Amino acid sequence: MENYQQVYDTVTEMICDAKDLEMTDLAPEMPLHQLKLDSLDYVELMVLAKREFGATLTAEMFIDKPNMTLGELCQRLADAQK
Repeated sequence: MENYQQVYDTVTEMICDAKDLEMTDLAPEMPLHQLKLDSLDYVELMVLAKREFGATLTAEMFIDKPNMTLGELCQRLADAQK
């Protein structure tokens, strides 16, 4: 769980910076599409995942799972670190 929390904190910080949001505006059950991320935001997420967690995210993953939640994304990244 500690690993997930570190991932969640890092990802939400990046999203908050990109979208000028507060941490309290985000929740794990929030679908990514609700955050109104643009293509550049998704690219930044992919770069962050690779740099910080050694995980590869693809555009297809986001397209194939349009209702992916913030928590699901963070869990995927946490699992990829193991």
